[in-house]
Amino acid sequence: PIITLLGDANITLEVFDNYSDPGVTAIDNYDGDITNNVVTTGTVDTNTVGVYTINYNISDSNDNAATQVTRTINIVDTTPPVITLNGLTNETIEVLTSYTDPGATAIDNYDGDISNNIIVTGAVDVNTVGTYNITYNVSDSNGNAATQVTRTVIVEDTTAPVITLNGDAVIDLEVGSVYTELGATAIDNYDGDISNNINIVKDVDTSVIGSYSVVYNVSDSQGNAATTVVRTVNVADTTPPVITMNGNANIVIEVGDEYIELG
Repeated sequence: PIITLLGDANITLEVFDNYSDPGVTAIDNYDGDITNNVVTTGTVDTNTVGVYTINYNISDSNDNAATQVTRTINIVDTTPPVITLNGLTNETIEVLTSYTDPGATAIDNYDGDISNNIIVTGAVDVNTVGTYNITYNVSDSNGNAATQVTRTVIVEDTTAPVITLNGDAVIDLEVGSVYTELGATAIDNYDGDISNNINIVKDVDTSVIGSYSVVYNVSDSQGNAATTVVRTVNVADTTPPVITMNGNANIVIEVGDEYIELG
């Protein structure tokens, strides 16, 4: 008899798909259609990647054996794993703080949880303002690569510098004296000492009694403005006038004479 395959001799299926054998026909020159007598051997495990063989054999009523026919079934895994970020896709942290990567998980349809196989590339320099990318990649046991996932970490400086006055915040000056600017210091968490960048606005007129403000401002390299600091300069007159007599402090005159005031 002659065995003829129904369907393809080579079938490829995705793992976990259902397999239904297409079968064969068997025709004998004497017995006619003896398909129902075909002996099928071999199994297909669609839950396990591999190559499986189904064999078909038959003999006619006169014990003439047909040439064995074989069907090959390839169970393959072509589905890539899926990477899911733990935490946010975009993170923002303050410069000079610590950063711990939340990581990611990777689940594969065939291998299951392969999170431990994730390859992480990229680093975050918490000491330097900037934008950093952390990438996550993984492949399953059958070489299927997941779509790369990226986390963006922005290291920013939002902390304003601090201005500290040199000397007193309130200075009292005598009118007509000289005002000496004592200055201030400015320290930033990221830029360090930026005292030289302080902008001082002052309009102290020591010749005119009044209260004057000296204003100190500064911003760091990231545009963070310090809280304005003000020094108050009070110009006052606290010196009493001096009286000087014309003539002697002691005058002796004869009784009855006229006293002339010298002023």
